[in-house]
Amino acid sequence: MKKITYLLCFVLLSSFVNAQTPGVSIFSSFQNEYIEYIPGNLPIIISVPHGGVLQSGETIGGVFYPDDDANLPDRTCNNANTQRDLNTVILARRIQDEIYAQTGGYAHMILNNLHRSKMDANMSVSQGSCGNSHAASYWSDFQNFINDASQAVEANWGKGLYIDLHCHDHTVPRIEIGYNISAAELNSSDLNGTAIIDKSTIKNLVSTNLNALNHEELIRGVNSLGQLFQNAPGTFYNSIDPSGSTTSYPGCGVSSGYRAVPSNSDYGDTSCDDTRPYSNSYFDGNYYNNRRHGSGDGTGGPASIGGSGNIDGVMLEVNSRLTDLGAPYDSRPNTLEPFAIDYANVVLEYLNIHYDNFSEFEYASATYDIADTDPTPSLTNGISGGMYLSSPAGLIIDQNTGTIDVSASAVGNYTVTYSVGPISAMSSPNGLYNSSRSIEITDDSLSVSEEESLSVRLYPNPTTGIVNFESNTQISQVKVYSVLGQRLMTKAINSNQSNVDLSNLRSGSYLLTFFIDGQSAGSKLIVKN
Repeated sequence: MKKITYLLCFVLLSSFVNAQTPGVSIFSSFQNEYIEYIPGNLPIIISVPHGGVLQSGETIGGVFYPDDDANLPDRTCNNANTQRDLNTVILARRIQDEIYAQTGGYAHMILNNLHRSKMDANMSVSQGSCGNSHAASYWSDFQNFINDASQAVEANWGKGLYIDLHCHDHTVPRIEIGYNISAAELNSSDLNGTAIIDKSTIKNLVSTNLNALNHEELIRGVNSLGQLFQNAPGTFYNSIDPSGSTTSYPGCGVSSGYRAVPSNSDYGDTSCDDTRPYSNSYFDGNYYNNRRHGSGDGTGGPASIGGSGNIDGVMLEVNSRLTDLGAPYDSRPNTLEPFAIDYANVVLEYLNIHYDNFSEFEYASATYDIADTDPTPSLTNGISGGMYLSSPAGLIIDQNTGTIDVSASAVGNYTVTYSVGPISAMSSPNGLYNSSRSIEITDDSLSVSEEESLSVRLYPNPTTGIVNFESNTQISQVKVYSVLGQRLMTKAINSNQSNVDLSNLRSGSYLLTFFIDGQSAGSKLIVKN
């Protein structure tokens, strides 16, 4: 009977853990909330390994956590670092709130609510648990939740971004972004070298980013993550004076944004040059979580285990001045709340610039007659499961497949939009990521037959640019299409003779479609040399 009870409990626990609802926390066990996973539905993963406060045997928020001191002793092996990061769990939750406010969706969040003195979730299991089996079990839960999030992102989006969130107290007050590239390499090396790219935790992004930027440009170019933080508003960040001196934080004459290294900004000497760390303290991302869950090969330090895959990673160290909760905790302003808003928007902008081809689709042609076969679009880079919508009214389209019922649609010009992801709070009813294509529906049965009534002479054909035409009837409009059906040009005519300038088009064959009173009357093939 006891075995059946244990089996039932195991089945119920497994079902609970695997029943993932975006935005709803699940935990490593029913007995405590030491390791928390908030599943998401966006291609973003954020883990917080050092922000926990639970040390067991205490009541927090009205919840009693059993006295596990005997099972979870303080870590003492190898002079273990037991200092926790200031308010990073709170910061992560506020970032999540803003992401939801902007997108209607959730990032994946993995939070270690245990104090670092009990378990360090950003080291190898032997160092993070100091050999304690209970601490090792929670360490495994933390890592496995990141694995679950990564698998979900790859399955649903194909690629994504992982951020391991920390805070620091270094003298130079800036955000430190680690890519598993050392300070010495940032100071002197060519970041486009194969060896550096191979170990970089954004290796996958180098070959897949939408603007074909190289590694150097991704790390400290104008659209690098560091530069996006530099460009953020940061009003509260720059208004505080943490030391009581007259120098406004963060110094170097910066009046807006968040100083970040590496980035594209250089404000002066070695303590003000944010393109590289020089001899200043810098967390380079050569740590367990970033190497394991980023897209590099994992090399660069002890206990290398390799990441690879399509999830890029960064270790993002926030200066502790940005995680201040202010009154009633101290006399300084609350910087955490406004920074969380800026942080969330920077991450969303970074994805939009470098990752967002999630909704790309194409129809075989831009024009269909009502007698044509119903067309279905193909996803060129986009992911399935989204929604097709059209405007204005009149196009009959299957919202799930994008198939157009041409015979039931009204003649006219339409915009078809394919969107994926959660319904955006900013652009409802479309999903967060969307792209659009123009579609024209024609009715040749209402047009004038080329053989019977329309006679058009084109010259010269082939042409190097200008093509002239003469017709036996007044042409209202000419449209130029590629042989694949993409509309390239429209010109109003309202005459029986005129010309079209093809000078800006590449050499090749094109179709000139002639319209009489707004109706297609026939096409002619033209060759551009």
